[in-house]
Amino acid sequence: MSKRSFADFSAGGPESLSQIIEHADALLKAANALKQDLEGLRGDREPDDKVLAVLSRHNKGILNGTQALVEDETKAYSQETSGSHKSQKLEDAHSSANKLPAALPVPPPAALTAWTLEDITKTNLPPLPPVLNPTLEKAALTHSGMVAQRGDMHYERLEWIGDAYLYLMSSAYISQTFPNLTPGRSSQLRERLVKNETLSEFTVQYGINQRTSFPAEFDLKGRIGGSQASEKQKRKVLGDVFEAYVAAAILGDAAGLARVAAWLKALWSKTLEDEIRREHRPRPTFSHVPGLEDNGDTLNNGQGVPPKVLLTRAIGTKGVKISYRDIGEPKKEKNSGLPWYTVGAYYDGLGETDVLLGFGSALSKKEAGANAAENALGNKKTMKRLVKKKEDFVGMSV
Repeated sequence: MSKRSFADFSAGGPESLSQIIEHADALLKAANALKQDLEGLRGDREPDDKVLAVLSRHNKGILNGTQALVEDETKAYSQETSGSHKSQKLEDAHSSANKLPAALPVPPPAALTAWTLEDITKTNLPPLPPVLNPTLEKAALTHSGMVAQRGDMHYERLEWIGDAYLYLMSSAYISQTFPNLTPGRSSQLRERLVKNETLSEFTVQYGINQRTSFPAEFDLKGRIGGSQASEKQKRKVLGDVFEAYVAAAILGDAAGLARVAAWLKALWSKTLEDEIRREHRPRPTFSHVPGLEDNGDTLNNGQGVPPKVLLTRAIGTKGVKISYRDIGEPKKEKNSGLPWYTVGAYYDGLGETDVLLGFGSALSKKEAGANAAENALGNKKTMKRLVKKKEDFVGMSV
């Protein structure tokens, strides 16, 4: 309960301060009169009847004074609780303004479609969607230590929600665009989209960091003449701010989710541009390879026969061994820093020894081997020669 002065009760009516004092004086006067009369009876040998008369004479005044003060207390309490309720309503309104929606919107799968070549944005930065709710916008850009008063929203809870949205939408876009990618490789692509390095860069590119209310040590230039956060800490905070902004833009209005989903699809298309273009690149048919020209075997979109199977079907026979071996030491993939493997496809048999048919590279040896087989199938001169060897051998064996 908040403290209120008696002056707050003097704004009219019987509960005014002067009336309360009058009631107190009346009670004290009645009590003193009772005391004096009782003191006068101390030497009386038979005081009982007289005491009863004295009590009867003074108790009415004492009771009236006491009752008046009780009424004063009741009225004062009524005013206090009335003011408290008004204050509580204001506090409730403030609290309501600082609460997130009870239900978070979930994007329908149909809204998160595969990337196409047309989706790759022509500019590096598609327009930043606005946050249409001022309270959420302020919260997304405010550090917990910089809020105006206790209970105000800040970026941390929005960051947590934004992180979930980023994971959901990036997973959906990758799954739709690269249907044959392994879960491990899909996770690697997703990590490129949602890691702190990527998100913090977006924050700086859009200038969101210039609108934040954060301690000076998290500024890109640090606190002049004072403590500075490490570069890793700065990246983490800038990435968190981006996640908080995403959540605020989604929750800020009914159309926020659709608007942010379209924006992220365009923004991320530049990050995975090489992978998207490779996925939509026309895959070769191998009509130049005898035995594969009429059966419709393709690698289109990865849904045809695996290239290793096609290579074995084209040139494999009894006494022929096709092997896949590492070429050199793994390098580092430029985007993820993960090992980048190069594998060669080798041919042995029918008088040939350790013939390099083709090579391929990828983040996994399995994928690199598949790329090596595809590269070998595209080597028209070598394929023609080895297919002829196979045909001659089979013909001699009949």
